[in-house]
Amino acid sequence: MQAVILAAGQGKRLFPLTKDIPKALVPVNGIPMLEIILKQLKKVGITDVVVVIHHLKGQMLNYCEGSPFGMNIRCVEQKEMRGTGDAVLTAEKYITDKKFLCIAVDSLFETSLLEKLLKSDSDGVITCKEVDDPRRYGILVVDGKNVLDIVEKPVDAPSNLANLSVYLFPREIFAACKRLEPSLRGELEVTDAIKMLIKGGKKFTYVKTPNILDIGTQEQLQEAEGLAKKLRLP
Repeated sequence: MQAVILAAGQGKRLFPLTKDIPKALVPVNGIPMLEIILKQLKKVGITDVVVVIHHLKGQMLNYCEGSPFGMNIRCVEQKEMRGTGDAVLTAEKYITDKKFLCIAVDSLFETSLLEKLLKSDSDGVITCKEVDDPRRYGILVVDGKNVLDIVEKPVDAPSNLANLSVYLFPREIFAACKRLEPSLRGELEVTDAIKMLIKGGKKFTYVKTPNILDIGTQEQLQEAEGLAKKLRLP
């Protein structure tokens, strides 16, 4: 199986760390976020990886040059920052498998999570965790293990299961991304593409774990360093 790592963002909330280095290369306990994910992918047998880049792309190209860690790593540029749906679509021509993993580079998680995704027989899988304040997240609407919908920052939350941007996608996600219209914040959202597929009959399930973090702020970076030590990452 192949994997796509979404690493184009500027990481504005991590400034000034991201002033001179890409978010993907911000270290967690001295190891770049991207490197942690690459080593996790290799550990579960995935060595064909597409990295979507934009901010400080020269540094990213230099880092991935020669496909380190014995992996086949391609960097592709998202020309304009038009949202996660557009970022996923950037990788389309390099993905040949019927399913692939898609991971936001600022996600820190236990390696066993990837093994669970790879074992799934669903069309797609969304990773989530239980949260105390659902109004801050995209929240899953579920029936048993099936995902029926994703609701962004709901006032009246249908669950406390927050989408954490580690996915197993069917290749049909690309066709759905091509049909996206800008969201209220003016971006093409991959979650809207997921919802299209669900409405079209694709079966999406979820995998829940407490051991996952979105590293969006300095405080979350400190929290991630503690979790990485606990999980003995990479």
